[in-house]
Amino acid sequence: MEALTNTLEVCCMYEFAIVALLALAVVKFADFIVGLVPALDNFRAWLPFVLAIGAVYTLDLSLFEGYGIAVRNEDMGMILTGFMIAGLTTPWRVLFSWMSREGSADDSIGGRKMRAA
Repeated sequence: MEALTNTLEVCCMYEFAIVALLALAVVKFADFIVGLVPALDNFRAWLPFVLAIGAVYTLDLSLFEGYGIAVRNEDMGMILTGFMIAGLTTPWRVLFSWMSREGSADDSIGGRKMRAA
């Protein structure tokens, strides 16, 4: 029984790690694309959704399948996993903003710069 519990914990831990790190990859790839094509800066809020859903379909990844949750349609499970990955891009942007101490001009996280006291 203990071996089964450890196996489930490891499985679920890796599923979450894959989703979190895939969100990091989506953030950096979106920044790379906007750096190459500055005209796409207006679509910066939508780009993570497109990239996340594209990555999920490319990898055939479903978080629901990984956790053993039954979903009526496999494609819907992958789309929802893409939305979860796109949603996790915001904490990565906030973390990078906090680490740089400059704030961020990105509209997806408020776009306010902190003033010096």
